[in-house]
Amino acid sequence: MHVNQDRLIQIFFELVSISAVSKQEKPVADYVREFLKNNNIQVFEDQTGQIVGGTSGNLIAKIYPGAKAVPSQFCLAAHMDTVKPTTGIKPQNQDGIICSDGQTILGADNRAGIALILYLVESLKQQASHIPFEVVFTIGEETGLYGSTHLDIDRLESRTVYILDSSADPGSFVYAAPAAIDFTINFIGKASHAAVNPQAGINAISMAAHLIQNFEVGKINDDTTINLGKINGGEANNVVPALVTLTGEIRSFLSEDIENSFQDLVKQLKRTEKMFSGKYAIKREEAFPGFILDQKSDAICRIISCFQVIGLESKPMRYHGGSDANILNSRGMVAIDLGIGAKNPHANDEYITVQDLLTMQKFLQKLVAAGN
Repeated sequence: MHVNQDRLIQIFFELVSISAVSKQEKPVADYVREFLKNNNIQVFEDQTGQIVGGTSGNLIAKIYPGAKAVPSQFCLAAHMDTVKPTTGIKPQNQDGIICSDGQTILGADNRAGIALILYLVESLKQQASHIPFEVVFTIGEETGLYGSTHLDIDRLESRTVYILDSSADPGSFVYAAPAAIDFTINFIGKASHAAVNPQAGINAISMAAHLIQNFEVGKINDDTTINLGKINGGEANNVVPALVTLTGEIRSFLSEDIENSFQDLVKQLKRTEKMFSGKYAIKREEAFPGFILDQKSDAICRIISCFQVIGLESKPMRYHGGSDANILNSRGMVAIDLGIGAKNPHANDEYITVQDLLTMQKFLQKLVAAGN
């Protein structure tokens, strides 16, 4: 299984040099479309971009051996957006470690996944046969899983998706991920002049501070985490603040833990309301659903077998983050996030090793090999 290292890195460098954040993916979508067109592959773009107000939809293509169209066995997927712009990026290979110059993110999350898929497609031109499969490139993963939520899955023949997006080492795969809810709390006090008549006011910031001090956040147990993420409010230094908004999330592998934690939050809010004689209003919404996959399923057995052939130890993971896999599993597909080794995602010291890129490419070549 020969891999042209220079060509794989070239594709990756070209991709990270394209700045395309969530809902602004058209430049990278154009690159992917042209790349596949040059390899005689037709690309379908769904309506997701129009639905969510983005510049591109999800891209879908079918990779058949030869000219004969036969049913696809699985799908390979990656997302096209990066969490921050890569404008001005200077990607570099420092003794086998690919990184930026530290002034921008690298964008390996998830351009490394795209590069691996595109290189695979290009390399298959020199192979007489391979398993038929599909490729999907989604939008808006970083800011709301928009692409997977609105993906036109009726366009897909297969119902198994391997997503090349986990920062874990090659050989790792996610078999379980938590569900999450987002919540927004409004603390409603009463405005008053902070110097002339402070006793007439009810300080909404003080209400929020009391909740923050008395409600447990962070890692609650091995299954559950809670975070308070944003706060804003107040008008001026000489006005008792009448309104503060606080947002956060609860995520857990156990639905009952989410509900219990939310009820604990409500109880603490009621105590705060009573103590300050103010009011509160809270609303919640599902951020994403969780999933637990059968580790003996055909989809998982297939990748474990391929890992073994190339000498990798399989490492099933419970992953506390959310990804396109959460949404696609909830939509009736079997979606498995695979570790590709992209480390420190979303940070300017993000990196990926050349060896991990090569290893994952060898894995993909084995995955699509005829007779596998």
